[in-house]
Amino acid sequence: MSTDTADLRDLLDGEGPYLTIALPAPSAHPDAAHRFDIERKNVVRAIPGDWPDDDRDELVADLDDLPHDAGAAVIAVRRLGGPTHVEFIADEVHGASVFQGPLPRLVPLLDARQRTIGHVVVECDLAGADIVSFDGGTVLETETVEGDTEHIHRGHPGGWSQRRFQQRAENTWEENAADVVEATMETVDRSGARLVAVTGPTRARSMVVEGLREVVEGRGQHADVVVVGIESGDAEGIAADVVRHTADIAARDSMAAIDDVKERASSPGGYSPGEISSALAEGRVELLLVDDADPTEVLDDPAETRFVDHCVAGALRSGADIRVVPNVAVVNDGVGAIMRW
Repeated sequence: MSTDTADLRDLLDGEGPYLTIALPAPSAHPDAAHRFDIERKNVVRAIPGDWPDDDRDELVADLDDLPHDAGAAVIAVRRLGGPTHVEFIADEVHGASVFQGPLPRLVPLLDARQRTIGHVVVECDLAGADIVSFDGGTVLETETVEGDTEHIHRGHPGGWSQRRFQQRAENTWEENAADVVEATMETVDRSGARLVAVTGPTRARSMVVEGLREVVEGRGQHADVVVVGIESGDAEGIAADVVRHTADIAARDSMAAIDDVKERASSPGGYSPGEISSALAEGRVELLLVDDADPTEVLDDPAETRFVDHCVAGALRSGADIRVVPNVAVVNDGVGAIMRW
């Protein structure tokens, strides 16, 4: 459930100020490249005028190098003096924005990362399968399982031999499905995937799904792996179903974190913001819940640190896990926590 944040922790190795830039990347439009260029120019114009020219020029060069089709949006974070951290995310943002402050605004990145669920897509038939693992939208590896095809089709010879031919075909299907299951689970082990989506003809799909679920239920280390069968036949339909299932997994992870905080909190209302701030400074926070209800909030004084950003920075520096959640009772002023002690 935890999200890798080592690179974000490195961003905090130094003094601010920081610029946090959100930039739409409308790759689905026919004139996507032109739209992206316009949004990029809007961002450049919004860079505060008190930033040194050489630092501004480096940031502009970093933005100019970005492609328009690597994600639905891009978030760039730069500390004065650089370097620039650039990350494409699958979530859309509504309009370009630039925020300046003593700390970066990292909640949108954390939110996007925790909803990027590693998954494996298995396109199978009775003779084998193509297995592809993804980290979000990035392909990690591909593998093809080629099973036995000698008795792959059930014939209709009639007479006394019909049952024997049918049984040979059934045995071949089962052996091929077993090979697919084994190869798929090896891929899951290597990639750490949380979702396995199986597509293909009904008979082959059901055999592979059943085999995978038996393995997952029998192995404790795969208790959080979800196996689903997908009926969509084309790539667009498969992708839409995968997005829906990964969103469900991310939502269940958030609810599990909220329930854990409720169970372990010192009071029904959770810890106060002051208690959480002090615990972060002392390294006592195990899990920080964050609700950034208004990520477009503009401060009158750009030198002021938002409390949510302060807590996120404290969690990153102390090695606490962070979970972005909806606004619930145990989240006060945008934060909730489980304590180490």
